[in-house]
Formats: sequence, C-alpha cells, structure tokens
Amino acid sequence: MSTPAQTYGEPVERADMHVALVRPRFTGLQMLGEVAREAAQGLSRNRFRAFLSMVGISWGIVSVVMLLAYGNGFRDALAQGFANAFGEGVNVAWPGQTSAQAGGERAGRRIRVKIDDVHQMAQLPLVKNISPELVEELPVSYGTKQSSYLIRAVAPSYGIMRSERPMPGGRFIDDEDVRLQRRTAFLGSEVARKLFGQSDPIGESIRIRGISFEVIGVMQEKAQLSNYFRPDRECIFVAYTVADQLWYQPWVDTFVWQAVSLPLEPKADRSIREYLAKQYAFNPSDERALRTFGSTESSKITGGMVLGLKLVLGFIGVLTLGIGGVGVMNIMFVSVQERTREIGIRKALGAKRRHVMLQFLLEGVATSLMGGVVGIAISLGLVWAFSPRPFLAELLDDSTRATDIFLVLSFDLVATCSAILMVVGLIAGLLPAIRASRLDPIEALRYE
Repeated sequence: MSTPAQTYGEPVERADMHVALVRPRFTGLQMLGEVAREAAQGLSRNRFRAFLSMVGISWGIVSVVMLLAYGNGFRDALAQGFANAFGEGVNVAWPGQTSAQAGGERAGRRIRVKIDDVHQMAQLPLVKNISPELVEELPVSYGTKQSSYLIRAVAPSYGIMRSERPMPGGRFIDDEDVRLQRRTAFLGSEVARKLFGQSDPIGESIRIRGISFEVIGVMQEKAQLSNYFRPDRECIFVAYTVADQLWYQPWVDTFVWQAVSLPLEPKADRSIREYLAKQYAFNPSDERALRTFGSTESSKITGGMVLGLKLVLGFIGVLTLGIGGVGVMNIMFVSVQERTREIGIRKALGAKRRHVMLQFLLEGVATSLMGGVVGIAISLGLVWAFSPRPFLAELLDDSTRATDIFLVLSFDLVATCSAILMVVGLIAGLLPAIRASRLDPIEALRYE
C-alpha cells in the first residue's frame, strides 16, 4: 500500500518494496516553467474551446480599438477645424464696453483701441505677433461681375497667425505693402472662384469701391470650424495702411495676437489687458471691456466634446470586451469541471494549491493575450480599410478632406487596450483557478 507524497521533490515510500522513489526537487523558476508547460498542454488538448475563447476576446479588442480610434480621429478633425481659424497661442480680441466703474469713469463706456495701441502692444515682451484688423463690407467688381465682399485690413503677421496660405505663384500682404501703402489684395478662395472662375487672378486688377487693387495671391482651400465676421474664403485682405482710402475708421474692430509660447499665453493676455486698462481707465479683469477667443478656448471646447464621446465609446468597447472575458471565464469553469479527476491526481501527488491555481490562471491569461494579439492585428487592417470617414468636410465645403475622421491607432491607444486586456484576462482566469485550487483531492478523485 502506498502513501502519496505531500510535496513535489519528496520521496515516495513503498512499504512492499522497501525502496524510495525520489522525484527531483524543482527551483522556483523550474516550477514556473513546469506549470507553464502543463498550461500549454491543457490549451493544446482543448484547442477548439481555446479558439472560441480567443474569438470572444478578439471581437472585444476590435470593438475597443475601433471605437477609441474613431474617438481619436474625431478629436483630430475638430482640432484641425479650429486650428485653421486659430493657430497655437493665437487669440482674437474684441474691444467692448466696461461693466464696472474704474479710474473715475462710468460703467458701460465704449473702449476704442487705435492702431497706435496695437503698435505699442507689439513691444510687449510676451507678444510674438500682433495685427490690427479693420473690417467693412464693400462693393467689389471685376469686368462685368460685381458683388459685395468683406474687406479685412490687416498686417503681414495676420497671415501667419491665421494660416492664410497662398496658392502657388501668389503671396500674402507683406511689409512693403504696408510701408508703401500699396493697393494690393489677397483673395479668399471663394471670392476668386466667383470673380475669376477657372482663370488665374494673380496680376489682375479688381476694383474695391471704385479703387483699383492688384491681386497678389489667392488663399488655399482650408476648413474652418470656427470663424468670426465671415469665413476667410469669402473675404478680401488688404494692408491696414490703405484702409483709410476705402473707408474712414480711426479705431480697430479687432486685433489678433500670438503669445511667444502656449504656456505663456495667460501672462501675455494679462499684459495686454493691463496696458489697455491703463490707456483707457478700466479694470484689467473686466472681461466685457476686452473679450478674447483663441486656441485655449477652442481646446477647451474640443476637449470637452471629445472626452464625452470617448467615455461613451470606451464604455461600450470595454463592455463588449468584458462580455468576451465572461465567455473565457465560463469556458475555464467548464474546463475545471471536466479536469476534476486530473486536478485530484495532481494534488494527491503533492501539487500545492498555488501550483494548480497558477496553471489555470496562465491558461486564462494566455487565451486572452492570444485573442488580443489577433484582435489588434485585425484592427490595424480595419483602420486602414475604413479611414477616412466623412465628417466635417461636406459641412465646411472642405475639398482637402482634412476635417474628415481619420481613424488613429496610436501607441497610447494600443497600450490602454493591452492594459484592459490584461485585467480582463486575469479576472477571467483567476476565478476558475481559485475554484480549481480549492478542490479536495479525495472528492476530486471520486468525481465521475
């Protein structure tokens, strides 16, 4: 009659033979390798079951990756739409009315910022670029074609800040146009199309309020999710020094400025407010006296929209992945039940609870990881096949399609999905593993 050994690596004594059969003792690393080998054998013996588990995990991973990739593409499309209106650190400022008494002046007083004020603000150390902007809708004609368009009188730096990129062969307003008060005009793409059709307008002359202006450039197509007054493609840009030849206006409608860097934008904004507050006797913290909108505000808008969408999409994807994890767990429970006698034999021969638990845990994690790798591979193909998806390009008449949704499979996204997958795999394998490790060896051996 034999007595089972209590642990791996201890002698098994046989009374009838009076000999000791000794199992080799394992180190911790060797034991882990042995357990991993047995886990691999367990998966190999149940290939179809493991395949079904992998399918559930793969489907969950594809769902998470595609939904989050769509969310990233949605974010980038919105950012592109705002970036075409406001570059990094760029703000548009509207002088308004005071909302409180300050400096002995009454509330409700109109603030009128002059071009000289803009020149002075250009000397502030935290301001990189600044441009006055005077706007007026005026009649414009070319040959027999005539219509009214918004004229924007600006400085050369305006084109840099507002991403007014010219078509090949043309240019934006430059310093010489400003200094010499040249009558030159930069046309929005829609204006050029309406006035000139398919012909090249560069070098031609148009008449603005009866005064001749030479066309020096045409704006490239760009999508604008945000604009003020009117979309840029429907405007004509001239040097601010010729504005008084077209209409009289001693103050600016707005001014556009850019901080030296994005982190310093709040300090630059404060320095501009303090300068104007000193000039016009209002409280620098009076938001109504000087209203601004720029890249920071647009980032807050897009960030809030994208965060809400990604939370919803992420929840749906994780829920789908969780369902796949439940499938793995159920299959692992079935596996534990079918292998009850095997577990009983192993424990009778000295296998500890942690060895049994580790084996089933490794089986669950391995199944999840293999399913995850297949899911990510499928996602790569789907991202390539289904990108881009229509979004803002039709709405904004964007022929470049830059504001459509391009599915983005970033490293952060893959890392996030991998982390979620590891959690799902651990949970899916842990509960069946705990159940297997707690089986009583005597009862397990009797199991039919």
